[in-house]
Amino acid sequence: MREYFTFAMLFCGSVMDIRKKELPRVFLLVCALICALLVLPGKSEWSELLFGLLPGLVMWIAGKLSGCIGAADAVLVLCLGAMYGLSGSGEQLMYALLLAAVAAILLISLKHAKKETTLPFVPFLFAGFLFFCLRGYFNGGTGG
Repeated sequence: MREYFTFAMLFCGSVMDIRKKELPRVFLLVCALICALLVLPGKSEWSELLFGLLPGLVMWIAGKLSGCIGAADAVLVLCLGAMYGLSGSGEQLMYALLLAAVAAILLISLKHAKKETTLPFVPFLFAGFLFFCLRGYFNGGTGG
C-alpha cells in the first residue's frame, strides 16, 4: 500500500514541480496526513520513526539556512522517512541527489543552464524512489 501511495505522491508532485516549480500547501498537507494514517497505526518502534525523519529534517534546516532547498522537498522527504525509515529514505534521497547532480552537470556542460538555474527536485525524488523499488525487486523484495 505504501508503495502505491508513494508512487502517486511523487508522480503528482513531480508534475506540479515541473510545471510551477512549487507544490501547493494543501497537497503537502494531504500527503502528510495520508502518510501519518499509513504509518502510525502499526508503529511500535518510535525511535525508528524519529530516525527516519532525520533526512527530511536535515533538508529542511539546510533549506532554511541556504535558501536553496524548497520546504516542499523537505516535507516529501519527511514523508519518505516516516514510511521507509532512515535507511530506505536515505537510499532514495541519495539516488535523487546523484541523479540531480548528473542532470545539473549535463545541463551546464551543454550550455542549457547556468550555475544559478534552479531545477525541480521532486522528479529526482520520484526517480530515486523508482530506483529504490527496482533494487528491492531485483533483490527479492519490494524495496528496502
